[in-house]
Amino acid sequence: MKIVTAQLNYTIGDMAGNANKIIDVIATQGNRADLIVFSELCITGYYPKDLLDREGFIDAQMLELDRIKKATEGMNSAIVVGVVMRNPMAGKKHLNALLFIEDGMVIYQYNKQLLPTYGVFDEARHFEPGGQVGAMTWRGKRVGFLICEDAWEDAGKPLYQKDPVAQLADCNCDVIVSINASPYNIYKRQSRAEVIKNIVKTCDCDVVYVNQVGGIDDLVFDGNSRIMRSNGYWISEAPEFEESVDFVDIRRQAPVDCRPDVSMKLMVKQLVMGLRDYCVKSGFKQVLVGSSGGIDSAVTLAICALAMGPENVVAVTMPSKYSSAGSVDDSVSLCAALGVELVESPIKETFEVEIQSYTEAFGEAPSGLAQENLQARIRGQRLMTLSNSTGAMVVSTGNKTELSVGYCTLYGDMAGGLSILADLYKGQVYDMANYLNEWEFRREVIPFAIITKEPSAELAEGQADTDSLPPYDQLDAYLQLILEGDLLNLDERLVLEGIAGEMPIEDKDRVRKMLDRNEYKRRQAPPLIRVNRRSFGADRQIPLTINYSTKRL
Repeated sequence: MKIVTAQLNYTIGDMAGNANKIIDVIATQGNRADLIVFSELCITGYYPKDLLDREGFIDAQMLELDRIKKATEGMNSAIVVGVVMRNPMAGKKHLNALLFIEDGMVIYQYNKQLLPTYGVFDEARHFEPGGQVGAMTWRGKRVGFLICEDAWEDAGKPLYQKDPVAQLADCNCDVIVSINASPYNIYKRQSRAEVIKNIVKTCDCDVVYVNQVGGIDDLVFDGNSRIMRSNGYWISEAPEFEESVDFVDIRRQAPVDCRPDVSMKLMVKQLVMGLRDYCVKSGFKQVLVGSSGGIDSAVTLAICALAMGPENVVAVTMPSKYSSAGSVDDSVSLCAALGVELVESPIKETFEVEIQSYTEAFGEAPSGLAQENLQARIRGQRLMTLSNSTGAMVVSTGNKTELSVGYCTLYGDMAGGLSILADLYKGQVYDMANYLNEWEFRREVIPFAIITKEPSAELAEGQADTDSLPPYDQLDAYLQLILEGDLLNLDERLVLEGIAGEMPIEDKDRVRKMLDRNEYKRRQAPPLIRVNRRSFGADRQIPLTINYSTKRL
């Protein structure tokens, strides 16, 4: 069988644009292959959420589906396409479906059986689960079907009452087609490869796995579509984080070596695509970043330059009386190396006027902590004013460690339209800085002085992050155990427990309280790009008004 895997970047709600991409592939590949496979919910884009209930949304998809069906008329290829179908029976109004279309006609429909409601997923909110096994005979071949989660049931840790892969084991399939909208997070390549291997082992047949690519809000889909033969050899692997249409003659294709998993390389590509797609699909052409001369803003600026082009990035350094000369100088060096425009806009006078105005109104000066946060809020206000004036989007610079414990200022450094480092622990930010210099730029773009200097918010005289927080290596390890402990393997847990074990008990108690107490800040934070296995937001839902303490690890 000759297969084309179509790994495309879709925009939610742009049914005409998405359909045009699909039709273009049919036009160029339709007489070359036997089957063209597209991904899950590819006409609407994944995941439409409550747009599914908006009047006219499904009708608009059906109009584009008619165009796609017409494009297949007279072609040698059949196609597999993921769509939303109306549920004619009792239950939720919609079905997450796969259509098999040949010569303008739908000849088979399979409805997704397993609807994930964990992590970032909430498909049971809108869809009714399918009930039938997905298998048909076509051109003398037995073809099986899965839709994303259908393939992920783990017999050792079952989440569902049935296993679609086990169902297909009795269908004598020659090939199983799995269409997916599977977002990337760290180590996803390994777990996805294991899922595909399990299908091959269980069903003893070839597996065609097609995934979408592109950024959708906080999720970034990496693609990495693959084909594995029944003998366990990979014969096709599409690239990560880019569109790819690949022709594979399954019977004749020689085995290929799958690329090694270089997590930091993939993480950089993920952030670049996530930011670029967020801006392009939302209509932003330029971004703004507050440049403090610290590690977080430096890495943020580097990612912005890679994603948007340095000509579409403006950095603003806003020194106060507490800012070191080195921080400003480091911002100058960084932006010169990146080719990014740097604007200096001091806040010293504005800060003094605000202190005087407050004192006159309330009879005393703000507290020391309030004065520290006031500086951050002046900077946030200045960036947002520039954003309002130019139409450029502010990119927030905070990391996951600081966001976890509330070491950030609401309406200050948290201001922005997207926070690209908010799911990276502090240590990962440092690792990314070193990776960018060594492998992406292959020169010292992020100044060594920024990477080696002691972290400081520079909101008070002689301030250092360690005045308020435990050492970052210990804090990162302890937070990862709390936030992602159930998702770690044994080796990872043992390493993290060893590092976190150096933290005094009183610091652990304080960190847990800070984590719970600052949920209100995270609710008001800009959206982030999900990188690790559990992020803040939909991935971790905690009430604001609670009276419960996390058990000490």
